[in-house]
Order: sequence, then structure tokens, then C-alpha cells
Amino acid sequence: MAGQMLKRWADALVHFEYVYLNAFLRQPQPPQWIPLLVQPSQELIHKNESLDINSIFDGFLWGVPTCRRSAEKRMMRKYGSPQWHNKLILPRKDIKVCGTCGHYHEEKCLCPNCYSKVKAETTILQEQMIKELGINPVEKEVAIVYQGEKNQFNDEFFKDNKVIEVEKPRPKWFSKNLLQKSNANVTIETSTIKPHDLG
Repeated sequence: MAGQMLKRWADALVHFEYVYLNAFLRQPQPPQWIPLLVQPSQELIHKNESLDINSIFDGFLWGVPTCRRSAEKRMMRKYGSPQWHNKLILPRKDIKVCGTCGHYHEEKCLCPNCYSKVKAETTILQEQMIKELGINPVEKEVAIVYQGEKNQFNDEFFKDNKVIEVEKPRPKWFSKNLLQKSNANVTIETSTIKPHDLG
């Protein structure tokens, strides 16, 4: 306690000398308290006494850890835990091979290679539609006809729909069923079945 009070008084006197006395004498001097924290006092050197760190660094070394971290905790922080958060690089088991192109993709996701072909074809069709129809509203249904497919449709098809001809063959993966409406009226034949005919 007495050491702390003396240290505070010494710091206050050095600060007073540095601020007020140098203003009158106009000879600024560097503060003298910096080497006091680094160098031990001359009395301790002459007396050959043991140096007490607590007397010099009073409250200065309180931020260091006091307990050693165990090996289990170090391994847990480095590699994680299989039950909680595993940080190890494990082999992925959700990678599948596409049955069409043979590229790898994630399970329950579209193949990026096949989907890139679909996007490129869709962009070509959109550009062809804008080129022929523009931005004006279309009252009829828009139908896309590839090269060599015009003879497969009758005259009623061309009257009811707005046909856009694409001057390229149809891709193998682009089937004609993709152009059908999902809410088309389908006639289903129904018949009554008696209970004894179910088995």
C-alpha cells in the first residue's frame, strides 16, 4: 500500500515538473518515469537483493491466464467434436453422377452442366421471341417450332397459335412434351367396380 502511494506521488511530481516548470524555463525535458519501470533501482543492485516483480509491476500482470488448458480442451478447440461441431475434413457422401452427361453434382440438386445447356437454349428462345414479337402483348398462345418440324402440324395449329420458328434442330433433351400445358383437359375413362371384384 505504501509502495503504491509513493509511486503515485512520484508520478504526480514528474508530471508537475514536466508541465509547469518547463513552461517557465522553456527547456522541455523527457519524462523520467519511463526508465524507472524498466530498470531496477540502484539500491537493489548494490545490496544484491532478490528482485521482487510484484513490487515493480503491481497489477500489471493480472491479465495472464492462471490455469493451464488441458489437452482435451486443446484438441476440442482444434478439431471439434463429432457430437457437436466437427472441424475435420470428412469425405462427402451426397455427391452423385449425372445419368445424362456424367458430371458430378450434389444429391437432390440439378446437374450444373445439364442446367447450363437449358439456360443457353432458353436464352436463344427468348431472344427469338423478342425479335419476332417485340414487347407488344400477344393474344394467342406462343408455340415454338424447330427446324424440320413445320410439316408435322396441321393448319389449325398455325391459326390458333403464334408460331415462332427457330432455325436450328431440336436438342435431344428438349422433348415436345415440355411445351404442353400442365392444366390441359384430359379425358379419363371411369368405370364402377363392385366390392367383390376388388380382390
